[in-house]
Amino acid sequence: MNNRNFHKIDFIWSGQKEYFSLKPLYEESQKYNLETRLLKIHKSKIRNYFKISNLSENVVISHDSPLKRIKKLGWKGKYIYVEHGLGAMKYYTYKYSFFHNADLLFYPGDVFRRKMEALNPQFANGLMGGYPRMDELYRQKINREKMCKKLGLKTNKPIKLFAPSWGGKYSEDSGINNIKHFKNIENLLVVPHPADYGKAKRTGAIIPNKDENINQFISLADIIISDVSSVVAEACLLDKPVVQLILSSFPGCFPEKDKRKEKSWIKKKYLEKESAINRSLRPFKIPYIDEDWILGHTCKPENIKETIHMALKEKDKYKKIRQYWATQSCYGFDGKICERIIKMIIHFLEKGKPKQIEYLGLNRYND
Repeated sequence: MNNRNFHKIDFIWSGQKEYFSLKPLYEESQKYNLETRLLKIHKSKIRNYFKISNLSENVVISHDSPLKRIKKLGWKGKYIYVEHGLGAMKYYTYKYSFFHNADLLFYPGDVFRRKMEALNPQFANGLMGGYPRMDELYRQKINREKMCKKLGLKTNKPIKLFAPSWGGKYSEDSGINNIKHFKNIENLLVVPHPADYGKAKRTGAIIPNKDENINQFISLADIIISDVSSVVAEACLLDKPVVQLILSSFPGCFPEKDKRKEKSWIKKKYLEKESAINRSLRPFKIPYIDEDWILGHTCKPENIKETIHMALKEKDKYKKIRQYWATQSCYGFDGKICERIIKMIIHFLEKGKPKQIEYLGLNRYND
C-alpha cells in the first residue's frame, strides 16, 4: 500500500464497452490508498438516487452518458475521461464540449493527441495514457487447442476473426450485416459489436457469449478482419495481419450524419473541410488530421475471401505499418498502462494539475 493521502474516486459506466475499459483501472486502484467503486449509472433516475447521494466528487468516465445522468441529478464535481477504444476514425472523438471541459483526459495514443491538437491547441488537461484493456491483451495466455475445441474451430487451420464495428441496425451494408460475404470461409469466428449481438446470433456463425472478453479471441486468431473498429489497432499490437473492409460509409464517421442531438464544439470550418473530402478516394481518412488509418490489406466486402488468402500468404507485407499504428494508437503497450494512469490520477487528485508519466520503452517509465 502506498503512503499517500486518502482519496475517494468512483469509476462510473453505463454500457458494456465502458465497463470493460474502466474495470482494469478500478482493479489497479485497489492497490493504492484510495476508496474506489465501480458503479453502473442507469437510465432510470430512481435507480440512481442512492448512488448519486454519496457519489464521489471525482469520477472517471469512458463515455458521457453516465456523466449526463449524474449531472441531471445535481452532481457537481470533477471528471476524468478515459477513451473506450483505439479506433481513430470516429468523428465524435473530441467533437463535443465534454471532452474539452474534462478536468483530466487521457489519450490512448499519439494519433488521438494530434486530433485534439488540431481542434483545440490550447487544451492543457490531456495526458498520454494508453488503453487500459490492453494490459490484459499484453499478458494474455491462451490454450489454442482447448479454445478451438470449445468453439468448434480447427487448430491446424488459420483462424479468421471477424469483429466489425457497430451500425448493423442502421444500414444493411454496415457492421455485422457484412457477414453475408463470409459464406464458405472456414474456421471463422465472429465477435460482433455488443449492440449487434441479437442480429449476429441469427446468422448461424460461431459467436462467443456476449460477456466474453474479446482479447482472448484476438490472441487466438491468425488474422483479424474488421472495418474501422478498434480491434484492428489491437491486432497490430500483437503484430497480427489485418484486413479492413472498404464500405461506402462507416457509422460514426464522416460523411455520416451525426445522430446525437447536442451541438458540436468544433468550429464550422473544420466540419466543412471534412465534408469536402472525397471518401471514395480516401475511405479511411482520419477526422481533423491529414492521415489515413490504413493498417494492412483493404478490400470491398465482396472480395474478402481472396483478400484473406492474400493477407495470410504475405503476412509481413504491412509489418512496418502495423508497428507504426501500434505505437501511434496505444501508448506504452507493456502491461503497465493501468499502473501509470492510476499514478497520474493520484497526482492530479493531490496536486490539482496533470503530470505526465513518460513511457521510455518496454517495462521502463519515468514518474
